[in-house]
Amino acid sequence: MPNFIIKYILILSLSIIINSCTDMLTNDENYKSLHLKGGAWIEFQSADVQDYLNSSFTLQMWVSGNSNSSNDAKTLLSIIDDNDNSIIFGLFRDTSVDNALDVYFNNELIETISDDNLNWSTGSFDLVTVTSESLNDGTDNHTIKIFINDSEVFSSDPINLNVGDNNLIIGGRVNTSQTYASNFWTGCIDEIRLWNDNLTAEEITFHINNPTKLNSSSGCSDNQYTNLTSCEEAGEVWSGIYSDQRLENLVGLWRFNYNSPQYHIKDESCRELNLDSGVSDNGECLDIDGTIYTLPGYSVQFSRLGI
Repeated sequence: MPNFIIKYILILSLSIIINSCTDMLTNDENYKSLHLKGGAWIEFQSADVQDYLNSSFTLQMWVSGNSNSSNDAKTLLSIIDDNDNSIIFGLFRDTSVDNALDVYFNNELIETISDDNLNWSTGSFDLVTVTSESLNDGTDNHTIKIFINDSEVFSSDPINLNVGDNNLIIGGRVNTSQTYASNFWTGCIDEIRLWNDNLTAEEITFHINNPTKLNSSSGCSDNQYTNLTSCEEAGEVWSGIYSDQRLENLVGLWRFNYNSPQYHIKDESCRELNLDSGVSDNGECLDIDGTIYTLPGYSVQFSRLGI
């Protein structure tokens, strides 16, 4: 695609198309997910996310796909270098099979990952989780892992994921200056979560088994322990749930549970920190709001279907 200045518009269509994840909204229900139909994406500003993405983090997305009628590699997420439009990090739906994602680092296809329980053409929701763990070896290197639902399907060699001043994009390959945009996702995004720590495999499994929950009141029969390893070391029984204090690592939460269409995607993580769950706001909670953009002639919809 040649470079061009994108004249974006924000359109939130209420028309009803009965296919995939698009469905009718009744008067007594809220929306649950955002339906991307091509030519649209969600954008998070680098100033809000780069400190997290350059450290240990976890990014989770409940996402569905549509039947694929093109050979375009549809983008689930991307961070694009604004200088040359190269891919710093990207996940793309593989064009040849319906159960795979292509992983790109530094403009290179690193691996095509697949999972037998994944099928992008069915419209069902799956949890895609990206974790980054700092090696703490005096370098900026991290180990990146990718989970599809509760299966770890990828683990990188040590890599320096330097996102710089580039925005985080969900649903498109778009640079920060919006002079380049392509490879748009088609399907639904139900919920996005950003944590400032790398979640464990056990925590991710908990989210699969409890898709509407972030955590629960304690992890062991003794409430002072907060993870599987600590429970076992203390001789306690692991109950598969997590301490409220884990919510302090939740720095971004976007649920799309609206009763009217929105183009401004409000971060709900700070509200979670102020629930009556024993967690108090430490004064450092900052909203990370996103924005929905569309190319001219394209629109997005909201749906009541979700997890």
